[in-house]
Amino acid sequence: MSNKHKHLAALPLGGVGIIGTNMMVYDCDGDLIVVDAGISFPDDTCPGTDVIMPDTRFLREHAKSIKAVFITHAHEDHIGGVGYMWDDFGGAPVYASPLSQMVITGKLQELGIQPKKGQLKTVTTREQYQVGNFSVEFVPVSHSVPEAFALAIRTKYGTIVHTGDYKFDDAAPFGQKTDEERLAEIGKEGVLAVFGDSTNVLNPNSTGSEAPVLEHLTKLLNEAKGRVFFAAFASHFGRTFEVAKVAAKQGRKICFLGRTINKFITHSKALGYWPKELNNWVIDAEEAAGLPAEKVFVFASGTQGEPASSLTRLSQGADVRGLKIRQGDTVIMSSKMIPGNEKGILAVINGFALLNANIISEITDKKTHVSGHPGAPDVKRMYSLLKPTFVIPVHGEPIMFKGHAELARAEGYTPVMLKNGHKLVLAEPMQDPKEAKADAKVEAKAEGAKEAKEAKQPKAFRPYITKHSYPHGFNYVDGLNILENDPLIIKERRKLSYDGVVVAALAIRTTTGEWLGEISLNTRGLMDEVIQADILKDGIGKTTQALEAVFQDGRINDRQRANEVIQQTLRRHFKHQRGKQPTCIVTFVDV
Repeated sequence: MSNKHKHLAALPLGGVGIIGTNMMVYDCDGDLIVVDAGISFPDDTCPGTDVIMPDTRFLREHAKSIKAVFITHAHEDHIGGVGYMWDDFGGAPVYASPLSQMVITGKLQELGIQPKKGQLKTVTTREQYQVGNFSVEFVPVSHSVPEAFALAIRTKYGTIVHTGDYKFDDAAPFGQKTDEERLAEIGKEGVLAVFGDSTNVLNPNSTGSEAPVLEHLTKLLNEAKGRVFFAAFASHFGRTFEVAKVAAKQGRKICFLGRTINKFITHSKALGYWPKELNNWVIDAEEAAGLPAEKVFVFASGTQGEPASSLTRLSQGADVRGLKIRQGDTVIMSSKMIPGNEKGILAVINGFALLNANIISEITDKKTHVSGHPGAPDVKRMYSLLKPTFVIPVHGEPIMFKGHAELARAEGYTPVMLKNGHKLVLAEPMQDPKEAKADAKVEAKAEGAKEAKEAKQPKAFRPYITKHSYPHGFNYVDGLNILENDPLIIKERRKLSYDGVVVAALAIRTTTGEWLGEISLNTRGLMDEVIQADILKDGIGKTTQALEAVFQDGRINDRQRANEVIQQTLRRHFKHQRGKQPTCIVTFVDV
């Protein structure tokens, strides 16, 4: 997005075509703002990595043009990458709600980053923040975490509404309601484009309220006889606190297992979200382990089957700070399977079943959870308030985008599809009226289908996707490193995990190049060397024969060539014997 270009455009760097890693860059005449900096979590295709985030090369290359970063809410897929990307923002101010700001501050502290004074900006509603060529307003929306916002982004070309994650909850028992009055006012002002949440658009029904969920969870707690282990998203602490209050009324002491939920408890106390009714009911795990079963309520983190989480370890029969699942315990998973996490979640559910716990999840009871994203009727409701010219589906997978586009078209709006790494140009400077009329007349004559008098008005601008692809993709947080859109290391790890490794060592006399004795082979993740020793012995023999055929005098004068011979021979051998082509590492030992 060169400063030479005069236009209003959007460049998605993440969150388009996948769930997670949400990041959008908006460009108005060369000034840039960034909306959200999210992450996602790796699956089996990214072994050993901790976190996936958008490729940030574009941000670094255009850091001087970034006027501000805006965070819509405190979910990891929108806020989780802020610390890792902090230097990529070029010192730009970061605007966020008080809760989001606390989450960001914690992430920066963990990474040893000290923001510049005033770089973190706390936002309030009904206020417009002028940054470069943009004016941005935070509009409250209902979601599964407090302080979620849509953004009204005003420019000289028109207004964009970036919905963020939202729903309509007309009977919200906690948290905020979507500010429909303000959205309608913005709609009356005129909205050029809406970048809208697609996550739940394939649901033909309205998402619904939290109130019936709490009512059902209360019923489940009343029916539970033994200990209750409750799991929900840590950020959905509004629901967790309400359920904990019910447990306290039953005389159960409350224990919170998990680093993230305890962070949110700290934030909630600072911001006034913590219910005072729980002050004398919270105990640690060691104390909970010694109480009668009917006196215990435990919140356990790990709804998505995270390997190191409390919930996962409990499902494996582990002792977690003195707590261990027993027959008669009730486990309530008040959450939804995020696409891609099904395998891990099912392992947790099955683990509890094998331990004879009473496991309740969305598989057997749909009433334990309600989404924080809009169903199709809710999306229609949003657009009836905003009345946009264009609808751009974001935050979802291709099938969701397709459904979102079809809905928009059916409602009379014009959908435009995005592509990661490609600009969507929404508006350009208006052409001089005299030039526009002249161009229109020329076009009309060329088509032979219009009279000159019909060409008095220039054509309406149509958004378009640029052919040029900007740097995009994924970076991987890997321990203390960030692998910058370089799949080589990940590819090597996948190969090691699938095919194993064989290490070949050969002793060579330094003065003459003569090799001494047989080649030594060791394998990992490939075969049982004791049971299948004959395969290993055969491999040694074939490698020796191959070396003798190339180096007939018994002297290795070209180690690179010898390396190639050994690797090719071993790969062919194990492909024939084991159906695998392992990674081969060759070491020459000088004697």
